[in-house]
Amino acid sequence: MFVTRKGKIFYFCASKCKKNLLKLKRKPRKVRWTREYIKEKEIRIRALSRDREKVKKEKKVKTTKDKDKRVKRVKSRKKDEEK
Repeated sequence: MFVTRKGKIFYFCASKCKKNLLKLKRKPRKVRWTREYIKEKEIRIRALSRDREKVKKEKKVKTTKDKDKRVKRVKSRKKDEEK
């Protein structure tokens, strides 16, 4: 257990963890084996998957609009040919 001057309490599971934070000044979010890194990574993955889903939906909308435009063009050409 380590208490900072501001009164924040840190509980360390091992001396490795304590040394990395206090002596080596490493940020837990950037060290791969820490819980904070794993949580942050999960958040990033969820955000990426949401973004990918949005892009897929937008592509579907664009393709349906393009198909509608093509159908209208073909219909208008047929009308022109009939005349």
